[in-house]
Amino acid sequence: MKNSRLRIAFPLVCVLLIVAFVVPVSAAEYNPGVSVGQWIKYGNYVVTTPAETVISPDWSMMEVIGVSGKEVTLRITGAYMNGTAMPAYEMICNIETYRISEGVVAYQTYLLAANLTQGDKTLNVADANTINKTETRTILGTSRSVNILNFTNLAPGVTITYIYDKASGMHLGMEVETIIETAVTYKSSYGIIDTNIFEVQPIPEFQSWMILPLFMIATLLVVMLKKRK
Repeated sequence: MKNSRLRIAFPLVCVLLIVAFVVPVSAAEYNPGVSVGQWIKYGNYVVTTPAETVISPDWSMMEVIGVSGKEVTLRITGAYMNGTAMPAYEMICNIETYRISEGVVAYQTYLLAANLTQGDKTLNVADANTINKTETRTILGTSRSVNILNFTNLAPGVTITYIYDKASGMHLGMEVETIIETAVTYKSSYGIIDTNIFEVQPIPEFQSWMILPLFMIATLLVVMLKKRK
């Protein structure tokens, strides 16, 4: 009887060991960190390309208009520097597999799951990218924990860096660097300029009443320097 039990138990232990080593276990949880009505506005677009004529964007906005389970619906709007409106569009994104409404898996993601950290997969799929770094940055005057995602294997000489807010998973900005024949470098970037996801510290306005005192001080300094000569 004992031998019979051993014969049954031994294969079972082997199977369990194989499963433990072969099946990956993801410690990360993939849940949306945004709610309807939240938005991020992007600006400070810098576009340098070999093309002779490029109409650079002036601003763009990503707004959350729906959240259901793992799915987040986004509306994208914006305008070019010449005043022409960008074509507005909406997309439904699954935060775990990122299969958008058209059924295509997107790896250049608009948002990530909430509270992912360095070493986590951006998606709960086998070939998803890994977050390269989690660090603290000052974003619009507020200290935020952010996730950095680098792509260096999309094309020779091309490096793309995505920045995400850790708590919400929202995309904060992007930088692209293209090196051609190790001699010419083209760079493009944009970043967050406003949001209602976290508190934005306003830039102190220059008060008009300060102009006269500053002008008087500058004039006095000039006079003193001339006297010394």
